[in-house]
Amino acid sequence: MKNPRCLALLFACAVCVGIHPVDAGDLELTETEDQIRVTLRGKPVLEYVKTEKPVPEGIEPHFRRSGYIHPVFTPAGQEISGDFPADHAHQHALFFAWTKAGFDGKNVDFWNQAKDLGKIEFREVVELKHEEQQVSFSVKHAFTVGAGDKRVDALHEIWTVTVHHTPDDHFLFDIESAQQCASDKPVTLGKYHYGGMAFRGNIQWLKENEDHSIDPGDLVYLTSEGKDRWKGNHTRANWVAFSGKIDGQDASATVFCSPKNFRAPQHVRIHPNKPYFCFSPMVEGPFRIAPGEKYVSRYRYLVTSKPTDVKKIQQQWDGYTRSEK
Repeated sequence: MKNPRCLALLFACAVCVGIHPVDAGDLELTETEDQIRVTLRGKPVLEYVKTEKPVPEGIEPHFRRSGYIHPVFTPAGQEISGDFPADHAHQHALFFAWTKAGFDGKNVDFWNQAKDLGKIEFREVVELKHEEQQVSFSVKHAFTVGAGDKRVDALHEIWTVTVHHTPDDHFLFDIESAQQCASDKPVTLGKYHYGGMAFRGNIQWLKENEDHSIDPGDLVYLTSEGKDRWKGNHTRANWVAFSGKIDGQDASATVFCSPKNFRAPQHVRIHPNKPYFCFSPMVEGPFRIAPGEKYVSRYRYLVTSKPTDVKKIQQQWDGYTRSEK
């Protein structure tokens, strides 16, 4: 048994440096000033970005952002997500942003940061929680409009991220986004071809424009309806899977759209050559988030170090839909 005085000293040191661990057996959640990190059996699962990261060389400063997840790791340790890609620096790994929006009579775009029409930022940690088979954290985001001292909050969002205890062959986590108006003014979303909950993959999966060839190890998409990255764009899907090789190692991820979500099964935007896609309910038509209402979205993420396995994905989907009833 460890000396109680030593344990007390260790805890005191952790607090001094701003490290707050939440342990659930093999699952550990650790918060620092800049991030929240989850590991399973000592392996990294994901990291949440609290503090804006410095932009890479050659990237403009306005592409900085907080309030997203990167990296997302595979069980073999590959970073399956990508951040600050030179081709589209506003695509930040696992993120949620609206594109063609309106607020207080102004056109707003929270997705395309270069336009400087809207911004999304981390505000605070709401809760860290551990249970027997999972750990979770809840964080608050603000969708802001304007510039400088005149910037105002349009939406407030709570992300609750839950990481489940799983066998060695896969990671499994959920994200719930709950958005509410920050004032008595609504946020409108126009019909558009992308926007919503998005995932940007590793830069190694980037293809040249109009290149439809599939070489060994290239990124391959598959939707629940059997569509690939070219035929699947703007179709409805319960889930979207993508897989390929990263540094020679197989990697795959599947994102499940909850049947409770608005307009589920939602339309998906799958880019023809860039390694990203998003669930985009505005493809069907405009809608709005009104004061006093709550816009809730739920998604589940399955990450493996193997190629896409449709049988395993369907088993996970069946379990997910049962839990969402």
